[in-house]
Amino acid sequence: MRLWILFIGWIGSVLMHSEAAAADSVVWHPKARTFDMNVRAMGLEHLLGVIKSETGWEVLVEPGLKGRVGVKFRDKPAADAMRLLLGDKRFSLVPRTKGGTRLMVYEGNRRGATQQVDGAMLAFEAEPLAPDVDDGRLLTLKVKVHHLKSSFASINADPKLTNIRPLLAGVNEMWRSTNIRFVADRPVPLRAANRDAEKAFAGLFKPGVSATAVAQLQSRILHKMLPDLPDRGKVFHIVVIYTMPRAYGAVYLPAKGIVLMPQVKFAALVDADGVWKDGSPVFFAQSNILAHEMGHSLSLPHVATQGNLMIDGNLREGGGVGPGSKLTAKQIIAARRQAFTGGPYVPGLNPRPAKPKPPGD
Repeated sequence: MRLWILFIGWIGSVLMHSEAAAADSVVWHPKARTFDMNVRAMGLEHLLGVIKSETGWEVLVEPGLKGRVGVKFRDKPAADAMRLLLGDKRFSLVPRTKGGTRLMVYEGNRRGATQQVDGAMLAFEAEPLAPDVDDGRLLTLKVKVHHLKSSFASINADPKLTNIRPLLAGVNEMWRSTNIRFVADRPVPLRAANRDAEKAFAGLFKPGVSATAVAQLQSRILHKMLPDLPDRGKVFHIVVIYTMPRAYGAVYLPAKGIVLMPQVKFAALVDADGVWKDGSPVFFAQSNILAHEMGHSLSLPHVATQGNLMIDGNLREGGGVGPGSKLTAKQIIAARRQAFTGGPYVPGLNPRPAKPKPPGD
């Protein structure tokens, strides 16, 4: 009973803590196609660049377009959000023939919007956490994204091929009920720690290597190939690799504190201009995979419950509703308990913490 009381208390405090946040924020919910924004005073082009990064949209503006924006709202549909932040400027927000979404901003005619806006990022401002008391606040967790660099084409990640931020927006939508949000840093390259392991991993792609051999060898090789990052257990890490053998969707490596995610699995969702085909059901399936692995990083094990975010992959082939995005009250409590450490579950380094005391105890 006490678990449910705590859970209800968190839900009631979501709005209070969201309203109290002082930092500029732009939060995109791709499935609902709504925005939460809290922007005090920002240059228009910079804000449009942030929107481009968070959504994966193509954004075009009329050259010379200037302005500063200050807005604050929650759960506004995309078109309504654009009206609020653009004021007297005109815009066109339409699906593209290749898939994805194009936003055009202009003062005269739509044909004047010819200048591509570069992606931009907001500064990450981590707030101090009190691990002994869960007061229901929004927990914003920093994620460092790395692209694995390798001389083997099968695993060498292309930083221009995919932008993981729109996928994280889908993850955050699935994790919204927990009042936990992941914010990605600017991607950086990462080199393998062991050349022999790198070669052995590339060898798993050769014809004739069985699924059994991949299952037996992959984890062992990855633990040698990937470095022990200096802030392991203190910050959430996603390593993007070009692909993985046997079409694995993603995997969490607890000893490394790393979610490993192949970009070729979802590269078809991005067109030649780098725009996400964000209406695709496959897009949300990829967000679901990443949300599931982030659940492991927050100490959640597999469950056998159909429709739960943490359902075991082997059970997804059975009957029922299959994978979903639901989390139980107990799962939410456990995930928030880990989130209060500021880092992922890493056995021996950042283990599952003790249950925090509720406010007032």
